[in-house]
Amino acid sequence: MGREETPWDDAVGRGLGFLHRALGPAGLPPARPGADPELRRPLSGAEARRHLLVTHGEDLGFDPDDEGFSAMWGLALLRPDSGRAEERELIAALAPQVARYREPAAPRYRTFPPGPASTDSTAVAAAGLARHGLLGPTELDALAHELLDTQIGPDDGPIPAYWEDSDRSPARGRRYDAVAAANILFALHLPGAVGRLPHPAAEATLRYLVEHLNGPRTGTRYYAAPEAFLHAAARASTVVPELAAPVRRAVGHVTTQTADTPLSVALLVLAGEYAGETAELPELRRRLAGAQLADGSWPAGGYFRTGRLPLYFGSPHLTTLFAVRALRPETAARL
Repeated sequence: MGREETPWDDAVGRGLGFLHRALGPAGLPPARPGADPELRRPLSGAEARRHLLVTHGEDLGFDPDDEGFSAMWGLALLRPDSGRAEERELIAALAPQVARYREPAAPRYRTFPPGPASTDSTAVAAAGLARHGLLGPTELDALAHELLDTQIGPDDGPIPAYWEDSDRSPARGRRYDAVAAANILFALHLPGAVGRLPHPAAEATLRYLVEHLNGPRTGTRYYAAPEAFLHAAARASTVVPELAAPVRRAVGHVTTQTADTPLSVALLVLAGEYAGETAELPELRRRLAGAQLADGSWPAGGYFRTGRLPLYFGSPHLTTLFAVRALRPETAARL
């Protein structure tokens, strides 16, 4: 086996093939909504909107058919300078797809075009674009300032999930999320960004994230699965040294039996890789490779949700992106 090969290279190749075959004129298909985290019955955007209205008496305000978060994560997960033609073509298609979700007047990105820009989507988009050399220092500088300038208010709290200076901003108060906080800290520490610690907003966000790491192992407002939080926090710990110890403690308490879906297994693999907790990764990767379907994909699972309203979003494409990355370690040890 060559230096760059792993036992899961065949699964990775089939996963990339599935993603490449799914490409259309608009890029990769968007995540689909569902009423349960397992997405047993994916809904159309209109069905999802009607479901919330009928069961919870609240109107989402738009049909969530056009979703860009998956494409942003695609750029953040796929490998730069890949030797695989399919992967290079995926990246080339995802870059303009992500660009469609940027607001025209500011370096902010939206998950859904009719909805408000979110700091979470902006941070993930920035990380993905920067990973492939598609953001220069000037653009990263502007984006970091945009993330830090979220009108955090007199309490000097953490960076919220949405800006408060837009007509599209949520109407019911400031909203925080620990996964978003981790993604924001990661973006603020990209090479060339100016948001590195110390900065009052970044420091408050770091404190908020550490509090969540030291608390019960739960999901967050916008992410139901605890593994989604562990993944985001561990990823941020690779660039924020203050997170290393609490992340290692949190990830060290997790066993291979805690993740029960392919998506949660992939997220847990990545959390362990980022945190340096490697003992259980071979078993988790074997489980993940064994869950691959005949077409090269992994089953859909709910990755993110619409806050307190129980509407979950995921797709085979999004799970496959995380699974492919989880089966290709990027550490020197080739875990």
